[in-house]
Amino acid sequence: MVTRRSLIAAAGATGAAALAGALPLASRASAAAASLPISLQNNSGQGNVYAYISGADTSGWPGFVTADGVFHRLQNPSAPVTPTADYSIPLGASGSAPVRLTLGQYLIGGRVWFSAGRKLQFFRNPGTVPGLVQPALVSSDPNWQTNWTFCEFTYNSANLYANISYVDMVALPIAMTSTGSAGTQTVSPLPSGALAAIASGLRSQHAADGAPWDHLVATDSSGAILRVMAPGHSPTDFGGYWNSYLDRVWSHYQSHTLTIDTQGAFGAFSGTVSNGALTFAGLNTNGVPFTKPSAADIFGCASGPLYNSGPDARGAVTARLAAALNRSNLLVSGGASQPNGVTPAQYYQDPITNHYARLVHEHANIGYAFPYDDVGPSGSAPVDGHIQDPAPTSWSISLGPGGDSGSTPPGDGTSAYATIQAESHSAQSGTQTEACSDTGGGLDVGYIAGGDWLKYSALDFGSASPRQFVARLASGADPGVSGAIRVRLDSTTGPQIAEIDFANNGGWQNWQTVPANITAAATGVHDVYLVFTNAGGDFVNINWFTFQH
Repeated sequence: MVTRRSLIAAAGATGAAALAGALPLASRASAAAASLPISLQNNSGQGNVYAYISGADTSGWPGFVTADGVFHRLQNPSAPVTPTADYSIPLGASGSAPVRLTLGQYLIGGRVWFSAGRKLQFFRNPGTVPGLVQPALVSSDPNWQTNWTFCEFTYNSANLYANISYVDMVALPIAMTSTGSAGTQTVSPLPSGALAAIASGLRSQHAADGAPWDHLVATDSSGAILRVMAPGHSPTDFGGYWNSYLDRVWSHYQSHTLTIDTQGAFGAFSGTVSNGALTFAGLNTNGVPFTKPSAADIFGCASGPLYNSGPDARGAVTARLAAALNRSNLLVSGGASQPNGVTPAQYYQDPITNHYARLVHEHANIGYAFPYDDVGPSGSAPVDGHIQDPAPTSWSISLGPGGDSGSTPPGDGTSAYATIQAESHSAQSGTQTEACSDTGGGLDVGYIAGGDWLKYSALDFGSASPRQFVARLASGADPGVSGAIRVRLDSTTGPQIAEIDFANNGGWQNWQTVPANITAAATGVHDVYLVFTNAGGDFVNINWFTFQH
């Protein structure tokens, strides 16, 4: 019998590519094409949630991606501050099924936004290239009373890079997972209760020192916390908050040497304070001396003596000096050697410090709290929450803990009631992946014949057994060829809990959702195996599956 599998195997590499063009999606999509399956989901416990994907194409033109995965360039308005079209992607209430799309082109400077309860308002300004006006952290912004958050990303020919950052604010929690050549990468959301704890800590700090830490807590009309802003966005000036600490530092380094190792090609620079400026021998400061910075300079790490000079020696020194100031560790033991002379346990110990950053790192599991928060002793673990993959195959983003994992291999305790992508198997035998034309695109698992199997590790069924196994299937099998998908626990010969018998339903990409009753109870955590049996050749493709109560 001639099957898709045997044709491809017989053709060889060159012939396989030619045959794949004649067969329905018989091979994986070209790696050169920009195509990224994305899953968006509301797992926040909030009511209706809306997502937005903004960014710029490779020419730098801004726009939005809609639910069909298409990027829409912003039209140039004839007047300033003109509302954009509605590019929201409704995600529904918490626990709703994920929205899947395939991003079909590269984007730079991107953000995935979430808003709870109401839509965000975006605006545009005219120009040679129109300007996108995004939600701002000021009370006059029309989105001020909307509960919103975002993560950042760039997707280009080199990689997908995405991160969750608290440099601007702490707000609703976001979780991310990606799959690809770098494996499975996951960024966990802000822990439950962390936002309230950070807000409470800032209010307590205000009560202790009188600085406007409490003004960083933004609430809605009922007093519920919407977000906590970084001090660089404070509506109230911190004035001379840092003055006494800076006086101590400048006095100390008049008679002591401060050495800053740039941890790279520029080497180390040593300096002392003279005539009110911290001067490093051999360092060209581009005419801007390291005088005492203001509170805004320290919190923002980009102005005054701490201005960002770019990828040069001064920029490298500035990054490490700014980090040391925010952490107030220039006067601790080892503080004269930055950044290798001090440990994270010595950060934020002075009463005058960046208490926002202190509290973020106390209550959040990851995430930068100021622009140079990646500075640390050589070999130290990063504090950021990012994923990076040179050849991604999926990216899932959820508001709240991750539920749907897109094409994410399930891990310990992953819910059996999530939508589990077939290609996310932790092990397999005999199958291949291919481009999928079903809603959401991405990949499916095909070339499945008798004796093949797929393994999904550590699915959590909870304390009550499901009632149904549901799978998304397609088949273009030859006439008379059919087979069974048997769901087994913990091994390919373990207890069988469900079975679907399937044959040709009109084509290898003619997708159909097929349920089957659970025939034996499944509770707790198990490895799940899909074991395929038949007496012919290839008989089924599978896109995803789930269990239902």
